[in-house]
Parts: sequence; C-alpha cells; structure tokens
Amino acid sequence: MKAFIQQYKGLGDYHLHGAFADVLQVVGENQALVPIPSERGHYARRGFDPVLGLFGHLPLALWLTKADTPVPQAQKTRAERLLTGQSFTAHLPAKVPPHIVPLDDLYTTGRTLYHAKAALRAAGFEGEVISRSLIR
Repeated sequence: MKAFIQQYKGLGDYHLHGAFADVLQVVGENQALVPIPSERGHYARRGFDPVLGLFGHLPLALWLTKADTPVPQAQKTRAERLLTGQSFTAHLPAKVPPHIVPLDDLYTTGRTLYHAKAALRAAGFEGEVISRSLIR
C-alpha cells in the first residue's frame, strides 16, 4: 500500500484512482459521505484531489474546505502531526442527515479526521461522525 500511495499521490498517477472502487463502497441510510479535501496548493501541484479520485464514484457531500498549511502532513513527524492546528472549515446545508462519514485515503495519527470532525461540530452538526479510510 505504501508503494500505491507513493505512485498515486507522490507521483500523481491519477489512473490508479479506480483501483479500489469495487471495495470502497460505503453503504448506509441517512448519512452524508464527506471527503477530506486537499489543500489548494496540493491540488494545483498534483492536478487532482486523491480522496475525490478514490471515492468519486460515491454520492459525496463537499462540505469541508481546507486551508493551505506551511508544511504538508507527509513531511511531519508523528509528534508534529499531533500538534497540527485546525485547517478545516465546514459549510453545512440547511438539512443534514444524522450521520456524517468523513472519507480519507490514509489514516496515520487521526489528527486530520479529528480536525474534520471538530469543523463539522463548529458548524453546528450534532449527529454521529464515523470516519472511513482506505489505509491505516
């Protein structure tokens, strides 16, 4: 999986985005699938959003935005990742289902998903938040 992530994200090999589409099925009722977005700078360098590529075959709710940060997560140590500040903002519609499922490609320390959940809470969401990631 490390080689896959390096090829897909590190080298920008977008044609790999569908490699796991048959197993990346998040099924449930009364839920919103919310992908963890890339920073604008990463999107500009890669030309695509890796999480949208992996989960784009699902009905997604694009409710999170991510501000650019000085140092990418991949270049930080575990301790540095755990100290990373909030970079997400959530924009919720008037009607939100009781369950939100944040979707990410890689779970390392959980900090990214923690911040995504905190942004959803700050925007007023009071329901259940349970994340799904391709790799842990």
